[in-house]
Amino acid sequence: MSGKSFTDENFPVSSFIIEKKKRNIIRNFYFFARTADDVADNNLLMRPEKEKILKFFDNILKKKTESKIKVINNLIKTCKEKNIPIDYARSLLKAFILDAKKKRYRNWNELLEYCKYSANPVGRFFIDIYYTDNKEKNLRNVYDASDNLCSALQILNHLQDCKEDFLKLNRVYIPLSFFKTFSLSPSNLKLPESDRDFWDMKNSLVFKVEEMLKGAKKNLKLIEFWRLRKETLIIFHIAQKLCYLLKNKDPLKKKVKLSRIDLIFCFLKGIIEV
Repeated sequence: MSGKSFTDENFPVSSFIIEKKKRNIIRNFYFFARTADDVADNNLLMRPEKEKILKFFDNILKKKTESKIKVINNLIKTCKEKNIPIDYARSLLKAFILDAKKKRYRNWNELLEYCKYSANPVGRFFIDIYYTDNKEKNLRNVYDASDNLCSALQILNHLQDCKEDFLKLNRVYIPLSFFKTFSLSPSNLKLPESDRDFWDMKNSLVFKVEEMLKGAKKNLKLIEFWRLRKETLIIFHIAQKLCYLLKNKDPLKKKVKLSRIDLIFCFLKGIIEV
């Protein structure tokens, strides 16, 4: 089990900016996601056992039935009360089932397809908490921007954890096409530090993420609700800072993370952003 909580993530899982009632809703979703993620990453379970458990979770969500699993009960109750699609949670389960059985991704598009299920539903759930009764005209653009931001964060997290994922789970999210372009292989992830080719490959991925973020920023500012807009812009600045750190530090030497000072500056930038 990962042992992670929402305080261990790169980004705020509903910070103090979000109203308390909405914070609790978001954390219900997060705790469900963390529970399912722990199943997918559990080395004591064989692949068929992982898939069986995750499909069991999905069946409960599909039927919206009471179970003995508190985090799922809380999530179903929340979605019913707030009229939020349960499909966001079911999409996450598709990603975790992929994690249980898929170890490599062939190319960039295949990785983005994974992010469509593993990351993007989180942002859309967050948005729907505010927009459930207010489906205004800019929402499609807001969804698209959120998808870009969430996928970007997911890929940055893959880069942060690239060595650990390979050594502990034999899982590689960096697309194989990138390894091939730079005459590398996943075995390079075992090295104590990056060579020039790995450094270039890593930065080429970061540059693609930066392009995703550039495309997201304008539409993130369309978010009507002040608290949601500010929270999202804080997360945007966290993603930008992670890009900077990953371009300038070696994830094979040491996991690249934001410092407390970095996080404070990202909060301030998000708050003062016009």
